[in-house]
This record gives sequence, C-alpha cells and structure tokens, in this order.
Amino acid sequence: MTREKGKNEIREEEAPRPLSREEAAALVRAQEERLRRIQFLGLGLWILFLAVGGAIFRTFPVILGIFLGGLIVVLNFFWLTRLIRRAFRDGGKPPKSFFVKFGLKFFLLLAIVAFVIYFTPVNPIAFLAGLSVSVFGIMADGVIGVSKKLL
Repeated sequence: MTREKGKNEIREEEAPRPLSREEAAALVRAQEERLRRIQFLGLGLWILFLAVGGAIFRTFPVILGIFLGGLIVVLNFFWLTRLIRRAFRDGGKPPKSFFVKFGLKFFLLLAIVAFVIYFTPVNPIAFLAGLSVSVFGIMADGVIGVSKKLL
C-alpha cells in the first residue's frame, strides 16, 4: 500500500504475478535468440572490420590487431554465455563454483590481452577496434530491438 502525499487516499499496488512455466520458457527462448543475434552481429562486424581495415591500411600489424582482438572477444562472449547458461540452467542461484570460474575466465582474458599487447606486433588501435566488435554487436542489437518496437 502507498499513501499519496497531500491526500487522504490510500491506493493498493498489485504485486507482479509470477510467470507461468510457458511464459518463463518463452522469455528464456527470447533471450537465447537475442544472445545468438548478438553473437552473429559480433562475428559479422569482426569480418567487416577485417575487410575494411585490411583494404584501407594493408599492413600486417593492423590486420593482426583486428584479427586477434576480434578473436579474443568473440571467443570470450561465447565462453561467457556458455558459463552463464550452465550456472542458471536449473533456475535459482548459481553454484559457488560459477564465481570461481567467472573470476578465472576474467583473469585469463586479461592475461591474453596483456600477452598480445606485449609480445605481438599488433597495432594497438586496431587491436582495440577488434576488441570492440561484441560491444558494437550489442549496440546493433539494441538498435534492431528499438526499430522493431517503433515500426
């Protein structure tokens, strides 16, 4: 119940009802479809960045930077979605091992990025562009979702 300021009126707010099994399954399917779309958008943008960057700059460090950055972030996104799916597969709280695996995955990602920056001849700007493909994929998915709602 809430009491509105300045009035003697009391209004009851309805609590959201729990989802039925069918509604929950439909929601999970919609989120799975969205994850796949983001993954494919990221892959497509990675290929586009490689093609455009290779055509414009035509240098090995730029092409290698885009390739390695995209490879790292695309594989990381696939690994992350797999880890989250397994943790929440049965519903409820994830097991404690999820947090350990997530932390190890994060530190492994940092180690790989550091290794690439320090020990390969990548162009750092091109590497950053490659690392951005999943972010741009998420943004593109958002634009697609908004445009579907508006049209």
